[in-house]
Amino acid sequence: MKKQFEISGNYIDKIISAAYGDGSLFDKIEVYIKAYSNPLVKNILNDYKATAKSVKYVSKEYASTGLLNNVQCEINIRENLFVSLFASLYKALIIKPLYSAAAVIIILCVSTFLLLRLPKHEPAYSKEQVTLAEKQVKESFALVGKILARTQNKTTKDVLSNDVVRPIQKGTVIINNLFNGG
Repeated sequence: MKKQFEISGNYIDKIISAAYGDGSLFDKIEVYIKAYSNPLVKNILNDYKATAKSVKYVSKEYASTGLLNNVQCEINIRENLFVSLFASLYKALIIKPLYSAAAVIIILCVSTFLLLRLPKHEPAYSKEQVTLAEKQVKESFALVGKILARTQNKTTKDVLSNDVVRPIQKGTVIINNLFNGG
């Protein structure tokens, strides 16, 4: 059984990651709440925060020229607003999966809300419009019927008699002459 003033190794790892700013949001919140209520955790957290600050300061002093060139390149990129915006979106959405998942969920929720909220436009027709449409349909069918009747007459009289029956009759006459010895 653990006593109140003992801290496990896993919890010290959480304290260290919170002090360096690497822990998850929930771990940071848990550590800060525990540090507020427990002076031992608060002392450990403050010690590791001071160490993290010193490490950041020392790493800035002894940074290599290659690293400085990369930082200078990053600064130049940030001067261009569009590239800076794209780089920050890339860092936020690609590198941090929690942000990208949240962005996808927000986009899906907004698009679903907008699609469901669209009013369905149902057309309302008056009696005059309906009667006018019926009259126009009847006139259209009558016109189509007349055109089909003329087409049928022309097909049976002109096309069949001139273009089909005559060549068949000529062919039949020629075949009869050949068989009869004519």
